[in-house]
Amino acid sequence: MIYEFEKKDLKFKVSTRGAELVYFEDEGINYIWCGDPKYWDFSAPVLFPIIGKLKNLETTIQGKKYSMVQHGLLRRMEFQKLAEDSDSVSFVTEYNKDTLEHYPFKFKAIIKYVVSKHTIKTIFTIENIDDNEIYFNIGGHPGINCPLNENETFEDYSIIFEKGECFKSPKVMMDATLNFDEPVLGYNELHKLNLKKEIFYIDTIIIKNVKSRWVELVNKQGKGIKFSYENFSNLAIWTPHNDAPFICLEPWQGYNDLYDTNGTYEEKEFLVHLQPKESYSASYTIETRK
Repeated sequence: MIYEFEKKDLKFKVSTRGAELVYFEDEGINYIWCGDPKYWDFSAPVLFPIIGKLKNLETTIQGKKYSMVQHGLLRRMEFQKLAEDSDSVSFVTEYNKDTLEHYPFKFKAIIKYVVSKHTIKTIFTIENIDDNEIYFNIGGHPGINCPLNENETFEDYSIIFEKGECFKSPKVMMDATLNFDEPVLGYNELHKLNLKKEIFYIDTIIIKNVKSRWVELVNKQGKGIKFSYENFSNLAIWTPHNDAPFICLEPWQGYNDLYDTNGTYEEKEFLVHLQPKESYSASYTIETRK
């Protein structure tokens, strides 16, 4: 089911599948990828309790083996509308017998959208409703239309970083695990990344321990979006290396399994740990640049 909203002169749509933002319009421009399966059949999923792929699509949690598909469980789960007011709407779901077969913890997930002038903020909250500690990775994966306007191309856009980024992006192996021992792309004090499809022949740019708390995706006239994020350690940038007209800006707390992992979930990097009744929130904000 798709819910449609008009608040603060903005229009947006949210699917009950994954409580996923599938449309965001400001002054006649839609900024969110439509989910056309020709290129990618999602728009802005939330990734939980893993990011990317597990090696062999399986992991061991507390000594027991579990299987899990790419990017985890939440993006395919059904949500219900929880609350709505003049500037926000929230959706909720929680564990069930099916999720326990793939991830042995009891959790509640709330995804909230808050709008203000030219801005929409996505807030994820995970609550531990288990009797024991739970742990997880979590991430955002919004696809931003690029180009945004007619008579533009993908290459007319750049990503501007708040701070100079020094990083070496890992090799993405054939099984989608990561090899930081063989970096495939590196930058020293990167402030501006001019977009070209050829960059993404490596698959995904991954900035571990990103310093910037915001980036801008803008055209040659400086129009586009400001994208800011809170409570995430890493930033990924991805688009298919074909003519797909979008780019994903992905704040992550975690990332794919490493190529040499021993398959123990508890040893994954950047795990969030929650005691019973504790919660964790992270967010990202899209602000349009006119």
